[in-house]
Amino acid sequence: RLKKRKSLNRYDNFKLSFYKKIQNGYLKLSKIKNNRFLVIDSDNDIKTNQDIIIRKINLIINSKF
Repeated sequence: RLKKRKSLNRYDNFKLSFYKKIQNGYLKLSKIKNNRFLVIDSDNDIKTNQDIIIRKINLIINSKF
């Protein structure tokens, strides 16, 4: 996605280790509070991930009513 943009922003200049720390933090939280997080495999194609997200949202919406 970086190649499609015309200019970099400040987040593009952060080191990879910063993003790894953030990701590991969220993964740790997702194991502790698994009902608050949905871990999605970004190696899947967009359509697959979209379907997973929509199904999860529908479950949440339907459980509230």
